Amino acid sequence: MIMAGYIKVSVKKLPTQALNMQVNKSIFYDFKVKCKEKGLPLNVVIEVFMNQYANGKYHLDKKDILKWKEDGEETETLNSTFNKEIYTRFKSAVKKDRLFVKYVISAFIEDYSKNDLVMEFARMDGDKSD
Repeated sequence: MIMAGYIKVSVKKLPTQALNMQVNKSIFYDFKVKCKEKGLPLNVVIEVFMNQYANGKYHLDKKDILKWKEDGEETETLNSTFNKEIYTRFKSAVKKDRLFVKYVISAFIEDYSKNDLVMEFARMDGDKSD
């Protein structure tokens, strides 16, 4: 078997932040299915959302966020790492809005699962593709 690939020679490892939280099991399942259908890792989708939320480009209705406070459904653990700078800015924006990270992420996961959202990806330095 022949394997081909490439080696990145000038990759800078960015600091990461771990996030471990409980989310509604059925919504999380739908979210994972949607990510798989689109061929996107769930941590990348959440990180892109965090970045957009922190930059004021993604808005969620407060009633959709606050409804997760009353969630008594079965849960599953979201356990992933994210770019520390993005997570810190996201957490700060959530706090400024007087909300909790858990509820904002839960509302996003539900929104992403139910709608056909287009994620905004940043182009990396040296990427020549359009």
